[in-house]
Amino acid sequence: MSDNLTLELPNFEGPLDLLLHLIKSQKIDIYDIPIAQITSQYLAYLQQMQQLNLQIAGEYFVMSSTLLRIKSQSLLPQNDFVEDEPEEDPRDELVQQLVQYSVFKKISAYFKKRNEAVPITAAKEESVPQTKKVQLLPTGQITATELANTFMVVLQRLKIRQPDIASVEVKETPITEMITFLEEKTAGGKRVSFFACSDELHSLSDVIGLFLALLELCKKQKIKVSQSRTYGDLELEGIDVNAK
Repeated sequence: MSDNLTLELPNFEGPLDLLLHLIKSQKIDIYDIPIAQITSQYLAYLQQMQQLNLQIAGEYFVMSSTLLRIKSQSLLPQNDFVEDEPEEDPRDELVQQLVQYSVFKKISAYFKKRNEAVPITAAKEESVPQTKKVQLLPTGQITATELANTFMVVLQRLKIRQPDIASVEVKETPITEMITFLEEKTAGGKRVSFFACSDELHSLSDVIGLFLALLELCKKQKIKVSQSRTYGDLELEGIDVNAK
């Protein structure tokens, strides 16, 4: 194996990152590190960085002293007088650190790649908390879902009659005016179509006011609302108080 060092200057995240780079570039088995070769290459790398006036963190010099210590321990003669007690390899601790660092580096790269691939998501709390009580419509009449679906149809009909334009001027109509409008249409128990009432209006704000007035009169039990089919018209019928 060649001892020549091919110098590159990537941004290392620490001495373990530099060691791992040297091991991979020289195609060395991480579990059988030639400590003398790696130490000389590591020191040559630090020397080259100093010649380029690069700022070197103190931890790099701590690692160089660790490598020199391991190298000196490996050069010491073995104790032949002690039997059945194999001496520990001074490289074991360094190998464990390098293996752990390599694993965490791969995990970090995986999460970074996954974070770039997956779009950012944000959670949204429920619009209506479960603790909030919802006022139900009177028994025997249509549901809130049917009312909402019918209102969507009305808005769609209005949109067809009045296509989108560059500027929209919204003129608010007091809900009291729409309540009076519906009370006149249903006076004396008369029946009237919600679609027909909306066709007499000229703006989106008027239709919204009409729908709110309908809900208010239902709440006060002044009109009855029925629907023959889903997304169909709403039949409004006034409740004659004197007839009760």
